[in-house]
Amino acid sequence: MSRTSAMRGVILYGPPAAGKDTVTRALADLDTEFSLFSRVKVGPGRSAGYRMGTPEQLEKLRTSGAVVYENLRYESTYVTDRPGLDTAFTAGVPVMHLGQVDGVRAVLNGYPAQWLTVLLWCPREVSEARSIGRGDADTSARLAAWDATRADLDANPDFQFDLTIHTDAVTPAAAAAQIRQTLTTPHDDGELVMVDFDDTLIDRLAAVTTWVTGYCAGHGLNPEVEQRMLDAMRIRADLDVIEGLCAELGLPESADELWARYEPELAMSVKPFPGVVDALAAVRESGRHVVVVTNGGGQIQRAKLKASGIGDLVDAVCISEEVGTRKPDYRIFEVAAASVGRDLAQGGWMIGDNASLDVVGGREAGLRTVWISHGRPWPDGAEPDHIATTAVEALALVRGGDR
Repeated sequence: MSRTSAMRGVILYGPPAAGKDTVTRALADLDTEFSLFSRVKVGPGRSAGYRMGTPEQLEKLRTSGAVVYENLRYESTYVTDRPGLDTAFTAGVPVMHLGQVDGVRAVLNGYPAQWLTVLLWCPREVSEARSIGRGDADTSARLAAWDATRADLDANPDFQFDLTIHTDAVTPAAAAAQIRQTLTTPHDDGELVMVDFDDTLIDRLAAVTTWVTGYCAGHGLNPEVEQRMLDAMRIRADLDVIEGLCAELGLPESADELWARYEPELAMSVKPFPGVVDALAAVRESGRHVVVVTNGGGQIQRAKLKASGIGDLVDAVCISEEVGTRKPDYRIFEVAAASVGRDLAQGGWMIGDNASLDVVGGREAGLRTVWISHGRPWPDGAEPDHIATTAVEALALVRGGDR
């Protein structure tokens, strides 16, 4: 293995208070190989997380050609230095914090390694609230830096990060897991196959129907209540939906109690459609990358993925709550592609049962699409590339190499 391929590092770019420190700690908690790369700092302010230096030491780094990148911010000079990087890569996987696209470019070009570039983003008001909440004495300066970061991104529209994570919508642990998965997934030329989860790979509707029927029977609720619950929960069921049903129907449990039992009970009852397990295995064995792309809450979706066994059959999973955007927004497809080292420009497939979320969303992301009809006629609108009755049929079509 070459020196470059053996060396893996992470560059976290983002405005102040976007979560760079928090996500770095979560990465270290997830895997002890990850550790913060401490840049050299010359100037006033906090010293935690830096190697404090003197003007004389800085000049020595400059004259010896050891500076990979330096920038001035908050009246201090911050230096990414070659000797420091050498030491950091020897110890494990360095996680570098940068706030300038030019800095990211300089590191990518000036220090060869397998770098994963990650944009951590949050709105300005979130940065402000976080800065105030942690007691920063220079919140106004940090907001000015947020504005500068926004302007920096706008000035570099051609630069594409490997991964974008909205930290106001994703927990640090989920962000860390996504970064680690993306960094450790082999990058090759295998074709990308994105697949919806609910009612594509698993029979969610049957599981929800069984659960609602059992719940109503167990509490002596009438058929009208059962039908109303099923109507509300058949497409999407989350705490908001449950709260609405409890208020409307006067159900015998509180929304929190009902949700607490619904999540695990539903997860344990879902099953893959017949033949899906073997079909997924065959697609992966053909050299393709399979990513589940699903809207929903992270906890319940991962519980269903685990209980159904689907989570172990695919290369990656992209859940809307965890990445901060939902189908049909192209950004969720972008994140899903990056999770296996791919780019939407390289193309691929999107398979799913929802005409709007999966087919329209997939087409707008530049993917070929297969709609799972389950025997339904295609609704109005731009048609998918292919229509299949089941996921097994769709996966066989993709594996057949219709290019």
